[in-house]
Amino acid sequence: MIEKPDISDEKIMVALNENYSIQVNHIEFLPIGNDSSAFAYRVEEKNGNSYFLKLKRDFLNFAGLFVPRFLKDNGIAQVVAPLSTKSRELWVNADEFAFILYPFILGNEAMQVGMTDAQWTEFGSTLKRIHATEPPYDISQYVKRETFVPKWRRYATELHKQVNARNYDDPHQKGLADFWKKNNQTIQTLIERTEMIGRLLQQSDLEFLLCHADIHTANILITQDQKMFIVDWDDTLLAPKERDLMFVLGEGSNHTREEQMFFKGYGNVVINQLALAYYRYEWCVQEIGDFGERVFSTKDTGEMTKQESVAGFKKLFLHDDVIESALNTPFESEIRNNS
Repeated sequence: MIEKPDISDEKIMVALNENYSIQVNHIEFLPIGNDSSAFAYRVEEKNGNSYFLKLKRDFLNFAGLFVPRFLKDNGIAQVVAPLSTKSRELWVNADEFAFILYPFILGNEAMQVGMTDAQWTEFGSTLKRIHATEPPYDISQYVKRETFVPKWRRYATELHKQVNARNYDDPHQKGLADFWKKNNQTIQTLIERTEMIGRLLQQSDLEFLLCHADIHTANILITQDQKMFIVDWDDTLLAPKERDLMFVLGEGSNHTREEQMFFKGYGNVVINQLALAYYRYEWCVQEIGDFGERVFSTKDTGEMTKQESVAGFKKLFLHDDVIESALNTPFESEIRNNS
């Protein structure tokens, strides 16, 4: 979230000292991230160490903590994992928040600064190692398994009906509703195709692998010395490889150099076009529902969050963005093959 939560810096500092033995010298709120229930801080210790602190208000996905810790402890250096408390837990509850502490990575998002050929190849080989990992039962029991039932479909469908039936006084809600109505047919198509393809995939026999599930280049950090780190494991999932590979794969047969370098590290694969289409459509429905929820439903949402959510919603419909990518993904032949 880009607005501070309702907890004082002093309470945060006390909780860090009590649970992590950290003597805080300075704490800075970071207005970053798309999770409406998460808040980020940079914490500087008196001895000079820096940490990244995430506060979570709602549901805590334990897999998003246990999996990166396991991967890091088993030699995948590019993974950023949570640090342990004094009682050797990976989080602590305090003041109605879950506190999760990470080392602070001083770097830039790869989405902003790009990656070299060598880094794309490293990304490919790292993701291959992640996909090949089978965590022990005490960790895997917390990892959700793909059901091909779109998480945001029901809410997006309900909101679609609501937006077309109501008038809004709030300027952000009115502006988004007007834009929504202009794109009614596209939104309806996205929702219907996501559900239809999902039903087909429920009958398929795809291999499920350990996926990051949100591994776009905004979740890859590049440091000044060109080291790569993968962050934000909140959506960790057992799913077909296409769940992660959709963030790399281009459209059609024109493969980008980045894609070629990635698969140099990952290795050759056969892509299931129906699974790829599902994840691209499902991603659109998720974004529509998520941005819509922040503007129309979330209580106490700040003006800046509403403004950025409206802008983010509209961006989905731009040329070369995710909706166009989904609509351009062929899947009809796969449906015939699965009939």
